[in-house]
Parts: sequence; structure tokens; C-alpha cells
Amino acid sequence: MFNYNGCVCDKCGEKFDNNSDVVVCPICGTPHHRECYKELGHCVNEDKHKDGFEWKAPEKAVNFNVAICPRCQAENPKDAMFCESCGVAMAPQTNNNNNGTALGDILGREKTSVVPPILPKALEGECDGVSYKDMAIYIGSSAGYYVYNFKRKQAEGKNYKNFCWSAFLFDGLYFLYRKMWLETIAIFVINSIISIPNSIVMAEAFGLISADSPLLFNGIDIVVIICSILSFYLKITLAFIAIPRYQKKVVKDIKKIKSQSTSGNDYYQTLVAKSGPSKAVLYISIILFITSMYMYMFMFI
Repeated sequence: MFNYNGCVCDKCGEKFDNNSDVVVCPICGTPHHRECYKELGHCVNEDKHKDGFEWKAPEKAVNFNVAICPRCQAENPKDAMFCESCGVAMAPQTNNNNNGTALGDILGREKTSVVPPILPKALEGECDGVSYKDMAIYIGSSAGYYVYNFKRKQAEGKNYKNFCWSAFLFDGLYFLYRKMWLETIAIFVINSIISIPNSIVMAEAFGLISADSPLLFNGIDIVVIICSILSFYLKITLAFIAIPRYQKKVVKDIKKIKSQSTSGNDYYQTLVAKSGPSKAVLYISIILFITSMYMYMFMFI
């Protein structure tokens, strides 16, 4: 990804910093604040596109007391081993070296909120008729991580395997965050069914049902263990299918947006407007979950 810190948004005139949500014009590369792009509805330099305009970052004065990241061009302490911005390995005297390997890529971590947050060369090509550039715009947060895995999946085919730790740890919440509604509902239903035996045992332990209740059938303890194992294997399955399922959703959504757009500008404006994960829905779900847990605890007080 390119580090836009210190660069100026041509729409509002304010500088970008580490907390800026940056949207990059897919045609000329001009960076905007996301809100500025949405307000304007198109690139601030749209009138220059017909002349082949390409945005270029302003040249910075050479500072021999810092090391420049070969990947994102961020300034780092002179003796830094890794870039503090993107995680690329910093070799001595690497101001002009562009062959660094991102530590974040090696670990498979999701990172960055820049759109698109990866170098132009990494955005080349397409999958199922949708360009990786458009995918990066639509994905928003962590686009570099997903585009990298989408390309791997396309190259490796059936041999592709990737363990998504976010899906493993948060299962339904991860799919909810990525706007995969059907998968979220399916996971909720399956988890609810699997948790029934354990809920019955807990209800008996807290005195909500009597020990001779027909719900406490012989062998329910074994069923509880089996359901716990099934729950664990469900998490593993979700971790392996998360990336392929998300890729299908991204491609499907982008094709739908393109088919409903009347022009190129309308297409990219809609793509940006609908980009990124569903943070609001996630936060509401977490609040509801915490509230329900407190209510559940108060039942036994």
C-alpha cells in the first residue's frame, strides 16, 4: 500500500494522517477522504481524465536520519528492522529497494483501511469478469489481504487452502461484519441447535427445571460433549470456507452494481458508497449479545 501521510486531499485541502480513511480514484490515482469523495460523487480531477492525468505524490526533502520504506514510502527510524506502517522488512540502505516482503502478508494478517491499499501491480488482472482493482475498492478495509488470497485461489484452484482466524474465532460475527447475511443466519441457526443440550443441562444446574424433567434424558451428558465437538468442527469449517465464500459475494455484488449503473462515474460512486464492512450492524449485534447475557445472568440471581 502507499502511505498518503502528509499528502493533501485536493477536495478539502487537509492533509492525510494514519487515521484517514482514504479513497483512491481508480482512473488517475488521486487520493480523497472517503467523505470528500462521497460528497463530490466523483474524482476531484475528473475533468483532467480525458487528458491522461495521473496523480503523483509530492517529492519530499531527503532526510538521512530516517529510513524510507521500500513498499509504502513511510518514514521510519534509521535502525528500524520493519516498517512501522505496513510491516515490510527494512534492509540497510533500502531507500531505493522495492523488493521487500511484507511481514503482514507472511502472517496473513488483515491490515490497513486505505482503498485500494495495495500497489497498482497487485491490482492487475481480474476474476470472473471483475477486476481486482474494483474488488479492492469495494472491500475497503483489509483489501490487500483479501485480493492477495483471491489471486492465490485463482492460481491454485482446488488446491487453495487458507485458514481465516477471524472466521474461526468469531464465526457468525465475522460473516456479519463482512455482510454475508445468509451465512450469518445459517450459522446462528446451527449454533442455536447445537447449544440446546448444554442449555438444558445448565437450566437444571441453576434450578430452572427439575432433575426428573423429561428433557434430561439418559445420555444427555454424552450429547453435550458431541455437540461441543461439532461446534469446534463448525468453527474450523468456517475458517476454511470464509475466503472463498467472501470472494463469491464480492464478485456477485460488484456485477450487480455494474449492471445497475448508468455510467462509469455512477458505477464507481455506487461502488464506494457500498464499500467496506458493516461496522454498525456488528456493533449493534455485540450490544444486543452483551445485553442478553446480562439478562440471562440476572435470571439466576
